[in-house]
This record gives sequence, structure tokens and C-alpha cells, in this order.
Amino acid sequence: MKRIYPILVLTALAGVGVIPAGAADIEDATPTPAPILSTEISGSDLGFLMGAGSQFALLVHLADLAKTHAVTPEVKAEAATVSKEQTAAAAQLKDIATRDNVPLADDPDDEGHKVLAALGKLDGVKFDKAFLDAQADAQDALETTLNGGASSTDANIKTFATANLQTLKQERDRIRKLGL
Repeated sequence: MKRIYPILVLTALAGVGVIPAGAADIEDATPTPAPILSTEISGSDLGFLMGAGSQFALLVHLADLAKTHAVTPEVKAEAATVSKEQTAAAAQLKDIATRDNVPLADDPDDEGHKVLAALGKLDGVKFDKAFLDAQADAQDALETTLNGGASSTDANIKTFATANLQTLKQERDRIRKLGL
């Protein structure tokens, strides 16, 4: 009776959709293990990788939105450049995270999605100005994260963060020249 009870429970749960059908037929089902995070990485480096992923994703999504919604040719051109630069940076970050067995966020966080949704409702010069403001805010957050990465003891993270701080500075200089 001891072995029949769990099977009956599993069968009942499968019948109501709580567990996949057929799972009740497996006597000793072992759960699928969750991805294992590297134990070779410091907490600050782990935080850097996980935070930077969604921040780079937000910058890429903002730029992609501006490529289609911006009306000022200079803003469209800047958006195309930012999209290219930040997409490349996100790919490099993914390589580092993969090396360290760290799951990387490749989508903006909830706040980022709210910003994108609000921007998507704007058009014309209002969009261009709001895009530049949103990009500056996203860059501020990313700069804080990159500064943390630049002080890492991991050579790959440190090199990546330092190089991307320089790219961020160049993007900001170009935006200031737009003067919107």
C-alpha cells in the first residue's frame, strides 16, 4: 500500500493538469536539476553579470525602437550606432557569463519594459526627446554596474567593463552634440 498511494496521488494530479500526463507512471521520478551557478565566481561578479544583462538589453531595445520611431535623422543614426555597439557588448557579456555558468538576463527588467511601452506610445520630436532621456537614464544605471565590473578581480570582467565604460562615454558625447 505504501507504494500505491504516491502513484495514486500522481495519477490524480496528472488528471487535473497539475503534473504532466504520464508522469504518474514513473515510479522514482527525479526532478530536473536547476542550472548550477558557478562556485568559482565572486558574489559581486555574479551580481555584475546578472544585472548588466538586462541593462544592455534595455539599451538595445531602446535603440531598436528609436530606429523605427525617431523622426530626426541624427537620432535615427545614433540609435543605429547604439544598437550595433550594445548588441555586440551584450554578446561579449553572454560569452563571459557562459564561461562562468551564469544565467544571463537577455531581456529588460520590468521597469525597462514600462519605459519601452511608454516610449512606444510617443511619436515625432516628443519621441526623440523622450528616447534620449530614457537612453541617458539607462546609461546611468549601466555606468554604475560597469564601474563595479571595472573593479573586479576577474580579468575578463574587468576588461569588458572598462572597455564598455569607454563606449558609454562616447555615446554620451555624441548625444550631447545632438542638443535636443
